[in-house]
Amino acid sequence: MYHIQLFGQSIGRWGNFFNVEAHGIETDSIFRMGIYENGSYIEVHPTFLYESIACFTIFIILYIIRNKRKYKGQLTYIYLALYGFVRALIEGLRTDSLMIGSFRVSQVLSIILCITFSIIVIYKEIKYKRENSNDEK
Repeated sequence: MYHIQLFGQSIGRWGNFFNVEAHGIETDSIFRMGIYENGSYIEVHPTFLYESIACFTIFIILYIIRNKRKYKGQLTYIYLALYGFVRALIEGLRTDSLMIGSFRVSQVLSIILCITFSIIVIYKEIKYKRENSNDEK
């Protein structure tokens, strides 16, 4: 079911665009959008768009592999690892992050999420391969 929620999340991120919130830092990159902030026109990273595209991409990946699952929880673990990775990258561009000292809380949590579930996916893949290679003998 996580793949369906990601589809909704990719659409929901567009609310940030309409509310002119959760945008990134100022940029002159080809990937930018103009906004008025405090009466001034600035061009910023459209982080809502980055996350929308990333969520839709993860949705496609999970949709493709949903019937090829090897073990219970595989889609959940992959979702959490990939989303954690995406969120860690995007959070580094945002201007409205909750900070504790010089650390962005969401970015730190996303990195932890990505690393933890990447390790779980690798562990489960190795375990699955070992169990199935023993069955063949």
